[in-house]
Amino acid sequence: MKFKKLLLMSIGCFIAQSVMAQHAEKEPSQRLFKVDSSYLTKHDIVFLSPTQLEAEGFPMGNGDMGGMVWNHDDGIEIQINKNDLWSKPDPAESNTSILKHAARLKVDFGSPVFSWMHLDRFEGRLSLKNGEVTYKANTAYAKTNINTWLSDSDNVWVIDCENAPNANYMKGGTTATISLERMGSRAFLAWYGGGFPKSVDVGIGDAGTAIAGRDIILKENGIGVDFVVACRIIDADSRAERVSSHRVALKSNSSRFKVLVSVVTEKENDDPKAAAIALLDKAEAVTVDLLRKRKNAWYKAFWEKSFVKLGNDYLENIYYLRRYLMVASSRGQYPCSFNGGLWRWNRDVLNWVTPHHWNTQQQYWGLCAQNDTDLMLPYLNTYFNMIPYGEALAREKGAKSDAILITEAHDFDGLQVSKDRSDMKNNFIPAIQIAALFYDYYAYTGDLQFLREKAYVFMKKALNFYLDKLEWDEEKKEYFLLASVHESAGVPYVKNPITDRNSLEALLKNCIEAAGLLRTDKNESKRWNYVLDHLWERKIMDDDKMGKVIAPAGAYFTEKRYSPMEWAAAGSIAFPSGVIGIDEKHSEYGKAVSNFVKHQTILNAHYPIPIIAARMGMGNEALDYLLKGVEIHQMYPQGLMHNLTGYPDNIYDLNSIHDLLGGRHRIRSHDFFHCGMEPISNYATTMNEMLLQSNEGKIRVFPAIPSAWRSKPLAFKLLARGAFVVSAEKDESNLIRPIMVQSLKGNICHVQTPWPEQKITIGEVTGNKRTSVPYELKNGVITFNTQMDSYYLISRGGSVPSEKSNTYLGKLNQKPKNLGKRILGKKSGWDAGYRD
Repeated sequence: MKFKKLLLMSIGCFIAQSVMAQHAEKEPSQRLFKVDSSYLTKHDIVFLSPTQLEAEGFPMGNGDMGGMVWNHDDGIEIQINKNDLWSKPDPAESNTSILKHAARLKVDFGSPVFSWMHLDRFEGRLSLKNGEVTYKANTAYAKTNINTWLSDSDNVWVIDCENAPNANYMKGGTTATISLERMGSRAFLAWYGGGFPKSVDVGIGDAGTAIAGRDIILKENGIGVDFVVACRIIDADSRAERVSSHRVALKSNSSRFKVLVSVVTEKENDDPKAAAIALLDKAEAVTVDLLRKRKNAWYKAFWEKSFVKLGNDYLENIYYLRRYLMVASSRGQYPCSFNGGLWRWNRDVLNWVTPHHWNTQQQYWGLCAQNDTDLMLPYLNTYFNMIPYGEALAREKGAKSDAILITEAHDFDGLQVSKDRSDMKNNFIPAIQIAALFYDYYAYTGDLQFLREKAYVFMKKALNFYLDKLEWDEEKKEYFLLASVHESAGVPYVKNPITDRNSLEALLKNCIEAAGLLRTDKNESKRWNYVLDHLWERKIMDDDKMGKVIAPAGAYFTEKRYSPMEWAAAGSIAFPSGVIGIDEKHSEYGKAVSNFVKHQTILNAHYPIPIIAARMGMGNEALDYLLKGVEIHQMYPQGLMHNLTGYPDNIYDLNSIHDLLGGRHRIRSHDFFHCGMEPISNYATTMNEMLLQSNEGKIRVFPAIPSAWRSKPLAFKLLARGAFVVSAEKDESNLIRPIMVQSLKGNICHVQTPWPEQKITIGEVTGNKRTSVPYELKNGVITFNTQMDSYYLISRGGSVPSEKSNTYLGKLNQKPKNLGKRILGKKSGWDAGYRD
């Protein structure tokens, strides 16, 4: 039996090595460009003065476990959060699931090692490249260094501490205290409206603490989700002290020690305490040094999947920060919470507690293009698992066929929170917009199994609900729909809402295409084609400021009217539905979208207007939105952004006083400082669309480059629909250099030529060899066949391009960066005050 097992293992290793060898043989010896391992160091976020607010902390995570880390006068604090700590609905907390925090960890060195008035030198640094935070400080009391990071494969957080006291002022040495606590908190649901439980008992939970050998243990089982946090000091002496049922501590007299923290939920293990301790045992046995090397190797592989070089260093820094935030928070059981992700510092205080479809999907826009398709899976799997709940609601709302309906507000375990809420009960669009992301995953990866077993299943059910809801207008010979436009804001329903029209057209086309790929549902496809051909016509309206734009609805049944601006409805035909793009720029609808984009002054965190601009090839407008949008929303110095526009915009001003509690109190907003993931996701997706598009059945390189970037070198490596990894460069003379296409699935490739009227050469590149590839050029589109895992070089002219390639280097960032009134980082000394 043992021999058979070894034989099977040997055969498996041989097959794996053979596949790797075959792939390596196909890789070209010369790339278009190289990215040095130093490149991302230029995007380190640097603080030259200590944080004065917890909300200024650095975000950290491994995809499941994470949180904010910040410094206080005597050390650092970390709020430990976890992706799956959603409580069960509790009547005491508005019967809504809430993402709870796990614990608060505090490292106190016993002297003011980070107090600004004592500092000779200070540096806080977030390394996006390696997912690490470091603090370094010199005072008269001590020389202090902290390095902290999380294991990529296990939920273990490592804090490596060195605090060398100055014997002249710290006679007899110091004692460091590492405390672990869970005091519970109040979630403050709908904080700007005061809709939260008034009882101070709500949210405390039922925490308990214990000492187990060298470890301190915190257990919670009173908030509807049971978990254990375990903490240990290694490589130094330690002693444990139970402070209360909510706080426990470790003390050490050593100047150098390492802290390990783990979190395990009862969902993950029937004995979370034993499992949490086992994680610490494993980490200590493997050694922290080896865990760090593994983590660094994992990050290296992650960053190598894609690359962008933009014409603005600050925006590029924001782009990479967004990638980092998503990999740090979207590898768990559930989607990343739009409302701050894992980057909350004030225990359970949230702006909203309930997941909203629109806000949640925003975070997942653009991930496929970044070649981060694996980060889509928590989102897709969560909504796939929600199908039974969506089916039940669809039946409740009158659907007769195999259909699903998902409400705007819901929890991730299926509760449809807003199904009867007056402003959302007629909003039918969430499921078909979610279905679009299911199909995007297939389109980018080429994963037919996923299409067959998950995407197509979800897509058909979402479509069936609409097929049941559509009504037939015998006079006009067309279908019409009664529904609301997103959150209805006082309009119970309208006739022919435009967002439903656009998303429904996209879904019909996707279902027809998917049925053909899967060779199924011929009769259904005929019906879908008929519906597609007989959907109601979009309405064009005259707006006083914008001119002709696409109307949000065909007809109203109330005096209340939607604005074309609402949820960017007038541009939704371009994004997120993707019904039109650059090819339709000069059509009636294309001109209407351009009018809409050109006349907007509101930069709402929830509106994808910059993405719409890029999707329509409007590079100047897209850049303008990016620059203004970042200035409005990036209120925190580490790059995190505020997730609302107008609640209020000056919430980061320490002197501001706001009526946040429904008239009951007027308070300073400090405790409600809160980031959101929506704006940074909007802006990163815009940057993807400026560099590469694949939404019109073909690949376009540099489709929306603004005038300000034409004299600047640009480059990218991104993923296109059809499962093609595309690399391209543009030089200072605005000339697009050869394009490299890696075919992951062997599909037919269509590329819009960036060199009109010029001869094209395509070569399959294998090692040092180039083999000429035949192609067809029609209406400016290059079409050629590809082989799986093969590389193709597309160049202008008839000659073979030069072997010389650029290498993109990075120089370690040493200071904060500025964009208008915004700063990425913190200045030193007396210049580190707050901004307006």
